[in-house]
Amino acid sequence: MESYTGKNRISAAFKKTFTDKDPKIDRVPAYPFTGQCNAQLIGASIREILQDHRLFVKAQVAAYERYKPDIVLMQRDLLAEVEALGNELRFPENGLCITTKAALEDKGKLNSLKLADPAKDGRMPDYLAAIVETKKIITDVPISPIIAGPWTIAIGLRGATELIRDALKDPEYVHELMAFTTQMSIKSGEALLSINAAPNYSEAPASCSLISPDMYRTFIFPYHKQIVDHLKEKKTGVGLHVCGYVDPILEDIVNTGANNISIDAPSDLAKAVEITRGKAVLIGNVDTFLFLSDDREAMKQAIKNCLDVAPKDSGYILASGCEVPGIAPPEKIAWFMELVNELGRY
Repeated sequence: MESYTGKNRISAAFKKTFTDKDPKIDRVPAYPFTGQCNAQLIGASIREILQDHRLFVKAQVAAYERYKPDIVLMQRDLLAEVEALGNELRFPENGLCITTKAALEDKGKLNSLKLADPAKDGRMPDYLAAIVETKKIITDVPISPIIAGPWTIAIGLRGATELIRDALKDPEYVHELMAFTTQMSIKSGEALLSINAAPNYSEAPASCSLISPDMYRTFIFPYHKQIVDHLKEKKTGVGLHVCGYVDPILEDIVNTGANNISIDAPSDLAKAVEITRGKAVLIGNVDTFLFLSDDREAMKQAIKNCLDVAPKDSGYILASGCEVPGIAPPEKIAWFMELVNELGRY
């Protein structure tokens, strides 16, 4: 009997394989974005897995064994870079870390900031170590890192309201800041390449749920393209995840040249299929609220809706639209892969 693995399924998606005719592929590739919710599988707090990379690895392995996803997403938090750059953080026991003092509360301090070293500064080395250790333990599915993109870092350093106000009143400053954070994102991406891990960038605040399409095109797109172009010269794929509503900027996101694009539930999957076909692997977009709901049939219908829209002759990976909530019960997270195995077979 053929042995099917996550690596085979994901590889087929990236090759744009006619997957229903590939003897190595039995169903659509799929995975939920699990991170903080994995802590409960090992009896740890979220604070513990954010601050102790060994517990983070243990939680990731436990999630792989429980849910059997086709990708293990190394979803931790997206404040490691800004912490290393000077932000002060608070770590609640059972919630993601929070900035208590931003490095650029005084915008004039930008010129004094120095790029952090992912191999030495803050918690970034621990994250790299966690990826290396997880890859040693789990070998039949890709271990996929996710790090902060330049707009996410900029907002972390300056604050969302302040940065948007800067974009309106002092656009030159925003470009200066984005040039700096882009170099930080590149350094983090290169650090991942040094351990043979392809970078994926998360840019939750870059969606049209927060900013206008013009703001994305002016202040973010050029820097996304710079990162993708730079890393592609090093012969690696680059992923881009943008939470929220992105329909007005989907073509722009595709034009960054990213190899895979992950979209959230508010975005139109059918439109994304049309725009990404033959250009990028599309990932998404099951509503994360369903992982809290008692309605298994609603999750089943959401998965079926995605499968009905996504073609089998182009790269598509079924996934949650964003990170599963930290309080989601494991049995409801397990529903996702159970239903994929039921509905997603070729």
